[in-house]
Amino acid sequence: IVLGLDNLADYTNATTYFGAIIGRFGNRIANGKFSLNGTDYQLATNDGDNHLHGGVQGFDKKVWTMVPFSTEN
Repeated sequence: IVLGLDNLADYTNATTYFGAIIGRFGNRIANGKFSLNGTDYQLATNDGDNHLHGGVQGFDKKVWTMVPFSTEN
């Protein structure tokens, strides 16, 4: 089974994550809060009280441009 949407606009508005790059964070961050090196951070929440897969402006909402890459070996 391959899941997908019909057009690019549907991907930028969907909450399905079909074929998406998740981030900046993967999974849920409880209450959208975490501490790193003694600094507390509050993230936007988009899954109830939690921050999910990068929030409302996550990488899944970005349109990516692919560039071919190759090496001689």
